[in-house]
Amino acid sequence: MYTIGLDIGTTGTKALLVNSANGSVAGRGYCGYSLITQGDRAEQDANDWIKASKFAIREAMRENENKPVSAIAISSQGASMAMTDAAGKPLGNAITWMDSRSRAEAMELEQLLGNEYVYHMCGWRIFPTLDAAKILHFRRAGLEQPGCRYLSTIEIVNQFLTGFAIIDPTNAAIRQLMDIRTGRWDARILDALGITPEQLPEIRPTGTLVGGLKKSTAAELGLKEGTPVYSGAHDQYCASIGAAAISVGDMLLSAGTTWVILGLGEQLLYSESYIAPSIHPVPGLFGAMASLSGTGVSLEWYKNKFLPDVSFEELDLHAQKRVIGDLFYYPYPLGAAYPIWNSNARAAFIGSNLDHDRFDYARAIMEGAVFGVRRALDDFAQNGCEISSLKVLGGASKSALWTKLICDITNTPVQLLQESDACALGAAVIAACGAGAHPDYPTAVAAMVHSSHLLTPDAVQATYYSEKYARYLKCWNNLAAYYQ
Repeated sequence: MYTIGLDIGTTGTKALLVNSANGSVAGRGYCGYSLITQGDRAEQDANDWIKASKFAIREAMRENENKPVSAIAISSQGASMAMTDAAGKPLGNAITWMDSRSRAEAMELEQLLGNEYVYHMCGWRIFPTLDAAKILHFRRAGLEQPGCRYLSTIEIVNQFLTGFAIIDPTNAAIRQLMDIRTGRWDARILDALGITPEQLPEIRPTGTLVGGLKKSTAAELGLKEGTPVYSGAHDQYCASIGAAAISVGDMLLSAGTTWVILGLGEQLLYSESYIAPSIHPVPGLFGAMASLSGTGVSLEWYKNKFLPDVSFEELDLHAQKRVIGDLFYYPYPLGAAYPIWNSNARAAFIGSNLDHDRFDYARAIMEGAVFGVRRALDDFAQNGCEISSLKVLGGASKSALWTKLICDITNTPVQLLQESDACALGAAVIAACGAGAHPDYPTAVAAMVHSSHLLTPDAVQATYYSEKYARYLKCWNNLAAYYQ
């Protein structure tokens, strides 16, 4: 039996054709797309998600026509939303989770509802990048069109595949519209926004059937009409399944365009720092998530602007050789979210001297990203989410320097995986369970997910970075006053 895991990310879509018996990947496909950015705006053509999904699936199947696909499931970026017509056709660009234009609307919601109500309802504090504030922005700006719906990434693609705009609970919660305690759209926040449940998709639990592939879609993909599509999950929850982080005490660091920490526990975890709790797709398990915005995208920005002639592999090799002293980078080009919550903050280098070159600055960015991880892990621990296992995936997992920095700066063993595309693999696992290849997620993960190797901290480097981290925090405390 083969299943397809489709991961619709911020900068591209991946498809994996996976053998459900052993997790081996028979085919891969990828299609990238661009962000449309200006100031605090970060948009995306929602039609690109569909085009990229078609291309990635066809590419994964290109030499695998003889392998019948039993099921499909989607892993999706969260809180990227488009206004659509009744049929799900996007009306203009999607407003991504990186877009912070809706600050005034976020403040209005805070006055109307209060942060504590919204946080305990959906697991996410009021913030301009999430859908509640963005919907209010559409309405306040007079952009709402008659009969429109507000759909995010996963339901737009589910509708293309099956004709049904279905969202799962993990994605519905990050939209800041669903009560995680009931699994339903929250009437109070919908009233505050002035929208109705009919303008939102239907919520179905992860692993339940969305529908079968439409005839027209199946023909475009080269797959069988009626192939089951199962309800997927937010990409980080898919990644936790695809990284075998499915036990209490496991912690996932997904280090891509943005870096996300997901810890697993036995109950919903609320904190003064607004760690985002949710109900995990694995029955009886709860997630606690925090996004470190500006981390991975900082290195992408720096490389594209200042090292366009250098590959990431070359950058990594050069940066490994650098000793940069107290050159610090604070990765807040989009404002500082968790655990600082200062949307006025901006990225900064501190401690430059005339000896520093462009690879020194690249290393400072890499160290700064990991100092953010250290700060987050300390906060998780203080709030009762202890770490027994740190599994690292995403683009940074392919960097020898970044993985070593993560290990030494956090002073925590780091588990790497054979399959780096854990989001897509996790979606394939969800599809395999839906199709009946495995009775539950633990059994499926044992068969389909495999570790690569374990890194252990270097005692000397761990001590050095512990001292440097203290100086990093001290400098930030001085800089933060400027951004108030």
